[in-house]
Amino acid sequence: MRLGQGLSPFLLLLGGFATIQCQEFSWYAALGSRSKVVCKDPVTQEIYQFRDSWLRQREKELEYCRCVTNGIICHIVPGTACSRRQQCFNEGRCKQALYSSNFFICLCRPGFSGKRCEIDTKAKCYQGAGEGYMGTWNTTVSGAKCLNWKLDSLRNKRYNAYRADAARLGLGNHNYCRNPDSDTMPWCFVYKGNKYSFEFCSLPPCANKSHTCISGRGNNYRGPHNHTESGAACLRWDSQFLTGLVFNSHREDAEQLGLTSHNFCRNPDNSTQPWCHVLRGGKRKWEYCNVPACSTCGTRKYRQSQFRIKGGLYSYIQSHPWQAAIFVRIQGVEAYLCGGVLIHSCWVLSAAHCFVERFDTSRLKVVLGRTSRRNPEWSEQTFSVEKYVVHKSFVQSTFDNDIALLKLKSLYNECAMETDSVRPVCLPEPGLKLPDWTECEISGYGKHEEFSAFFSERLKEGHVRLYPDSQCTPKLLSNRTVTENMLCAGDTREIDDACKGDSGGPLVCLNNGQMNLLGIISWGVGCGKKGIPGVYTKGYKEKTRAQCVSTDPESH
Repeated sequence: MRLGQGLSPFLLLLGGFATIQCQEFSWYAALGSRSKVVCKDPVTQEIYQFRDSWLRQREKELEYCRCVTNGIICHIVPGTACSRRQQCFNEGRCKQALYSSNFFICLCRPGFSGKRCEIDTKAKCYQGAGEGYMGTWNTTVSGAKCLNWKLDSLRNKRYNAYRADAARLGLGNHNYCRNPDSDTMPWCFVYKGNKYSFEFCSLPPCANKSHTCISGRGNNYRGPHNHTESGAACLRWDSQFLTGLVFNSHREDAEQLGLTSHNFCRNPDNSTQPWCHVLRGGKRKWEYCNVPACSTCGTRKYRQSQFRIKGGLYSYIQSHPWQAAIFVRIQGVEAYLCGGVLIHSCWVLSAAHCFVERFDTSRLKVVLGRTSRRNPEWSEQTFSVEKYVVHKSFVQSTFDNDIALLKLKSLYNECAMETDSVRPVCLPEPGLKLPDWTECEISGYGKHEEFSAFFSERLKEGHVRLYPDSQCTPKLLSNRTVTENMLCAGDTREIDDACKGDSGGPLVCLNNGQMNLLGIISWGVGCGKKGIPGVYTKGYKEKTRAQCVSTDPESH
């Protein structure tokens, strides 16, 4: 804690002097925009700014320390039990300077540390969203080390160790992952590209009996599956057969990686899926495990839209993580083409009419995980296209069967990685029929109005209702053909509608707690005209095909 000014300098001079020069913490000094002395206490491993003062316990002596120009100066002071109770958490014992209660330290019982014993050194995972996590994990998903919450350069950030409620939020003189703002998981600040930003931590969620499936590559899988795809039983990670290998239970970070005294499948090296070691013919080898993938399709971390514009609301990619943006290179210039929908790690659905020019795949690019249409973002994932297939029964004159399937070019047999910004939508079961006027959502980067000169610079969302078949007719749509492969949806408030540039994007509806793809944005009579719905290609028509794609992509 940063100490007050109430202690007399004369009293602090009591006892013998013991001067310890601190190592100049050049790493921190390089990050800040101002040149300041920063001291790191070799006993507590905490950092202090110039002129900060603090108490510490060194062996059996209580010492008063101060950060000065040439290092740390400490000397012994008399101490006593704290006069105020509840200064320390987790049954820590409070000790204060004899002549001032403003200076105190907490002597923590085994397993806890920190100024108030608030840090649980045994915590190796987080529960729920990690709001109560008080452990010592300090590495982000990118492998970067977290910054100390008390770094002076973070004073202008909303969350730092200088807040009045810092202790309650777990923000102190340390660089451990925390979740003070009720985000989706613990995070911390890092310094990258000459700026401060936040990143989520690689801390795994706590194991429980519900861990029966994997998300993404399964790095955080902590379940009890212990057989490989061939049916072989896994060796224990503390087995003598694994002595000398890189991954076993004897590593310093074995607990963090989930490699302890068991034989459960794990993915400590960021492979494509969990694996383990087995014995084959007396020889040791490794094999992948057949842990099933979690059904995370159609789930999201919805962020409330704040700005309404013509034709919809400005939105966030986390609210529509299945949204794709498709670009084409024309005469050396990259141009936005259409929207798309992620339905599988390597497959995106779009509208067939976007590809009537039969573009060569080398000219196409698919971007996932981006709120902005054009500006790069840290959350995005970009892919080239290996091939695309236009529905064999697509009719250009009527837009019947207006659907196309794009295969993303993969590396190491994996394409899109699931994140809060990238996730496939669910494909509904064949024959799913939602009630008339069910409210659903559309999203895309299309124009605000029919005659707008430009596409939207940011992802938009709209809310529309499913029209009854009796009102999805040529009479209502300027006598254009309406087939059984189409459905109509519109905003009865006459506010939201799809427009040019939204084609190929999703019409999704909530069903059984997950967003299902009911339609693909296809065509309409203008944009947002009174009483006229938009027309969509029915999504579930592709259910059987997509199931084949999931299991045997090479067959298409």
